Amino acid sequence: MQSSLLDTLFLSEKRKELLLFLKDGTKDSDDIKAAFDFPWKSMIPQIKKLVEWDLISYKNGSCTLTTMGEVIAENMGRFLMTLKTHELYRNYWLEHDLSPIPKKLIYRIGELGYCEILEPKPPDIFKQQEEILRRMNGSDRIMTFISIYHPAQLIILSELVEHGTKLDLIMTEDVYNMVRGDIVPNLSLIQSENSIFSSLKEEYEKELGNLFKDKLSEIFVYRGNLKPLTIIVTDRFLSLTLLDKEGKYNNSSITSSEPSAVLWGEALFTHYKEKSYRLTETERCSIRKIEN
Repeated sequence: MQSSLLDTLFLSEKRKELLLFLKDGTKDSDDIKAAFDFPWKSMIPQIKKLVEWDLISYKNGSCTLTTMGEVIAENMGRFLMTLKTHELYRNYWLEHDLSPIPKKLIYRIGELGYCEILEPKPPDIFKQQEEILRRMNGSDRIMTFISIYHPAQLIILSELVEHGTKLDLIMTEDVYNMVRGDIVPNLSLIQSENSIFSSLKEEYEKELGNLFKDKLSEIFVYRGNLKPLTIIVTDRFLSLTLLDKEGKYNNSSITSSEPSAVLWGEALFTHYKEKSYRLTETERCSIRKIEN
């Protein structure tokens, strides 16, 4: 009795790997022997099985995917990567609230590929931010979503912009109100007559001025309730921070430098960008009484 197609593909590591290997194009026997640590004789029965299912054609010692073979190999690759992403980072997905990720991107979670969980521990609790900053340096473009107000974060973005980085920034409305001065000036620390605090305040407002005056940058405000803590996407990596299942911030981020993860991150950022409104020139210049 003929085995099912599922059995043919998933009960043999050789057949599965060969089908995925052929996604890159036609391969001859030398290519296959060089790619796999198997004797060529052991590959011949696997090739015959795939030919029987019309997944590959075998001519003159070369293997090529059929049209349906291409379809199955493409979808199988995505499925296997989704399984791997879940298996490797299962605890992160289990412990965090995934609702800010739209369904269409949850279904593509395998595109994150191989990730790293950045979870700083005392005493070096700033190591995570230092690592993310290191990866941001030298980027041509940064897309970031922030829902937590931290002056240092805006100063870092301002310095990157000064060095020619193109910035797309989305702030939640709460963060925007704080930056705009509705909340921060009421803090006694900032209002202190102490010369040190006054100097820090002056420097901070100068950096804000540089950030909000930059002509190449776009700044948006998001007013929705469903949101991640932070999204950072550059041309080289993605960093995503989510609340835990109890709605608390545990300071852990999942990052990836896979090209497919960067594209996935761009899609997530665009999802929130489309739900935000772009600050006008007048609104940008009103931040901290910035002059035109």
